[in-house]
Amino acid sequence: MNYNYVIIRECNPGDNISVNELVRNAYLSNVSYSWWNAITKEITFQLIVLSAAVMFIFMGVPLPYCVLSVPFVLILIYLSIYSSLLMKAMEVTSSKRPVMSWVAEVYEPYFNANSPEKCSYKIIDENRLMYENFEVKKYRRRIIGTVAVSRHIQDEDVAWLFKLAVESRYRRKGIGHCLIQVVQNWSRRNHYNSIQLAISECQEYARQLFTDCQFDVKQLYHKPIFGNALALQMYHLEAKLDKPNI
Repeated sequence: MNYNYVIIRECNPGDNISVNELVRNAYLSNVSYSWWNAITKEITFQLIVLSAAVMFIFMGVPLPYCVLSVPFVLILIYLSIYSSLLMKAMEVTSSKRPVMSWVAEVYEPYFNANSPEKCSYKIIDENRLMYENFEVKKYRRRIIGTVAVSRHIQDEDVAWLFKLAVESRYRRKGIGHCLIQVVQNWSRRNHYNSIQLAISECQEYARQLFTDCQFDVKQLYHKPIFGNALALQMYHLEAKLDKPNI
C-alpha cells in the first residue's frame, strides 16, 4: 500500500526558517476567531458608545456621523489582536530557547493531485524510516509541524511545552497528538515530574487536543490585549508524568 508519510524527527538549525514561519502562521490563524470572540463581549459595545460620545461632545462630529465609531472600534480591536498575536509569535520564536525541539516533516509524491485534507498519512519516528519500503528521492519533503520543550523558569522538575504548531491543512490527522507524545516520552526519560503550558480561550482545537492527551487545567488567568479594556482568558494546563519503566 502506498502512503504519504509524516516523519517526526529532532529539529536542526536548517529548519529554523520553516519552523518560525509555521509558528507565526499558527498564531495568526487565531486572529479571526479571537476578533469575533472579542466583539461579542459587552466591553466592545461600551467602547463603541464611548467613542461616539467623544466624537460628538469633544470633536463636534454631527450625531448621524458618530455611527463611524462602530467600524473604528471593530478595526481597532482587530489590529490590536493581530499585533498582539504577531508579537507573541515573535517572542516564542526568538526569545524562548528550547532544551529540545522536534519537527513533523511530510513526505509526499511530487505529482500528488490530492489536497492534504483528502489524503491519509502514516506518522512514524525517524528511527523507523529505514524499515519503510519507499524511495525517499521520489518524495518532496516539507516541515508541517513543530513542538519544543524547555525547563520551567520556577520549577526544574517541570518541563514547559511551547511552540506546538501544525499547518492548518494537515490538522486533525494525529500529527499534533504524536508531537505531544514525543514531548511526554522525552520528559519521562529526562526525569521531569510534569509538563505545563499555556493557551488562550481562542485555541479551542488545541485545548481539546491537550485534554485528549491527559492535560488538566491548573489555573485560569487573563492576558491584556487592549490595555485593561480587552483581555483573553488563558488556560494554564498541566499533565503529570509517570516514572519511566526501567
